[in-house]
Amino acid sequence: MKNAITSLITLALVSCAPASTFEFRDDARPTYDKTISAADLNALNSGDATIIDVRLSEDFASHPVLVSGAIYKDPEDITVWATNLPKDRPVIVYCVKGKWVSQKAATYLSEAGLDVYSLEGGLEAWEAQTD
Repeated sequence: MKNAITSLITLALVSCAPASTFEFRDDARPTYDKTISAADLNALNSGDATIIDVRLSEDFASHPVLVSGAIYKDPEDITVWATNLPKDRPVIVYCVKGKWVSQKAATYLSEAGLDVYSLEGGLEAWEAQTD
């Protein structure tokens, strides 16, 4: 009887486990449509949103400039740091060009229940707006 219960518990745990772990650098490149322009981002008041630079670590290392008020978070560690984000205000993410890196991060954060926007054109658009 004890072996049968142990087997049932093991089966239940295995069937409830995630099918796979989150891999940031896989081929999945979702499109995320909820965006914000660089002009609208510049118009935000400090504290209205959490702004996160999610460029790949090598992209950040080669150009360590941040949008005003932003923090850098490695997108490959998103499963760790996403749980600490405030849920009471929007989150804005950006990468170099506003393509797959920020859109994948935004998709993940949105699925985690956050109100997320991706910066249109990424850091390049923000830098062009502020020049």
